[in-house]
Amino acid sequence: MAGEVELQEEGTRTLHLKMLRKQWQVVALQIIATLSLLWLFLQLGSTFGSCDPSHVTSEGGALWCPALDHTMSLDLFQAILANEVPGYDLPLPDFFTGQGNEGPGRYYVPLLLCAVLTAGWVFLNLQAPRLRRKVMLGVLVGLILFLAGQMLIGWFFGMLFSWDLYWPISADGSRNHAQTLVYPLVLYTQIFIVAFYLTPVWTGLMGIWGLSKRMIGWSLGTTLVYLGLHALLSFEAVTVYFDMGLRQLPPQISDQMILGGMVSASIWPLLIMAMLMLIYSESGFAVIRHLEYAFRLPESCKKDPEYVRQFDNLLNNHLIHTVGVFLGVALCAMLALNFDDFLLGFVGIFGSSQWSGQVQESLELQLTYGKVISAMLLLIFVAGLRFVVPWQRVMGLVETYLPKLTGIGGRGE
Repeated sequence: MAGEVELQEEGTRTLHLKMLRKQWQVVALQIIATLSLLWLFLQLGSTFGSCDPSHVTSEGGALWCPALDHTMSLDLFQAILANEVPGYDLPLPDFFTGQGNEGPGRYYVPLLLCAVLTAGWVFLNLQAPRLRRKVMLGVLVGLILFLAGQMLIGWFFGMLFSWDLYWPISADGSRNHAQTLVYPLVLYTQIFIVAFYLTPVWTGLMGIWGLSKRMIGWSLGTTLVYLGLHALLSFEAVTVYFDMGLRQLPPQISDQMILGGMVSASIWPLLIMAMLMLIYSESGFAVIRHLEYAFRLPESCKKDPEYVRQFDNLLNNHLIHTVGVFLGVALCAMLALNFDDFLLGFVGIFGSSQWSGQVQESLELQLTYGKVISAMLLLIFVAGLRFVVPWQRVMGLVETYLPKLTGIGGRGE
């Protein structure tokens, strides 16, 4: 048993969490997960973060639609307030919220603020529990005082100097202390709108750097929920009765091909988002999984150089798989999505019969579900090759000789 392993020798490096969190392989996986998450959110915003061009007013302004664009909701919120108070501006300047910007510029500063707040949150979690509770309590009290402190102080001194008891809101408006709540409530609402749209980002960053599987799960869950709602609300059968102005994806695959004809231009953003989501989830969960393994080792094993060396090999192999396996998966996905062209060429071999002509002229293969069906045929074909090609043996040889060729996975310090 691992608990009975005796200390063979003691090296300068150990498997304690305080040292492992600074190890370059762990930091590299966290950076990969972070960059994948940010790129995924920016890709989502560029693909789904705008409304349909027809969903525009005669003045040139876009109506509100549930796209992944917080600036639309902020503009609507500001317009509602401007109807009550002409010329009213939101407390946070446009520089912080991204209002007035087009394209990815809407997200840069909010993403930077999410990163700064996440860094502060992670640093706070590394402190002693007593200090952490004091800071959290201080922040909570500060938010409450900012919200209601001015009203309570004004109301108290108003009753004290007038020597009269009255409600903070009077019918004639002469003693309306509650109006001081407007500014903090508007500010909190503005922050809530931005935080709501950026939920996948700040929860994901907290999960990656705070080592929380639950937060990473929340990040992935909110992303998938948004994609599901967008697909439902932009479905043609739904938009006939309930049009929210979401920009629909084309049902027919475009003829414009990129990457040497490997993938269609309309499919490429979707493929990028799928791969980024896989890389983000795998890298984020891998860091937590490996650190949990090291944390559960007995104290004698944590100081044993052999266990340290095995842990380094584990992380190095995972980095190799992160690059190699996902590139292979992306290549296979491109081949699967382009398999319909192979089917059309294969049918053309049979000559100019009526059946082959109908298949070649059919638009069904160029529609979304046609791509899915042809991709499934390729997967079935590849799955059948397992009875001919020993895939496990091939992958075993690759995993055995690749570390030797790259110089990774040997005996490290």
